[in-house]
Amino acid sequence: MFQSIVVAVDGSDAATRGVDAACKLSEAFGGEVHLIHALENKAVDKSDHEKLASGGSGLTSDVIKSAMARAQNAGITPSSATVAEGDAFDEIMMIVNLYSADLVITGRRGLGTFSGMFAGSTSQQIAKHASCAFLSIK
Repeated sequence: MFQSIVVAVDGSDAATRGVDAACKLSEAFGGEVHLIHALENKAVDKSDHEKLASGGSGLTSDVIKSAMARAQNAGITPSSATVAEGDAFDEIMMIVNLYSADLVITGRRGLGTFSGMFAGSTSQQIAKHASCAFLSIK
């Protein structure tokens, strides 16, 4: 049923629960897990970009490393782990399309910005536009 599962991670508890759910579904259905962390320009300062570029430990690399370790501790080796720079929705959907995902999982924190009231949260945008199943975990 779920052969290709994309999980968007951002370091939140909800996203961590999303990784856990993806691992259980992967185990149940024999599917691949693809992790993505989207680094939005507006949300991260220059020092984080520099840390990422140099391969050092920083906000973004820690988020993806933590998600990978969590999956591996659950007995699942992610098929891919992507750190992308740009709009979270666009970057997540690019990975969903690249891997022909059957399911996309996001955490839902309910912390949308003021502009999110008009444009919608990333999770809301994915729910509206994804051509595959979508699971939002709180």
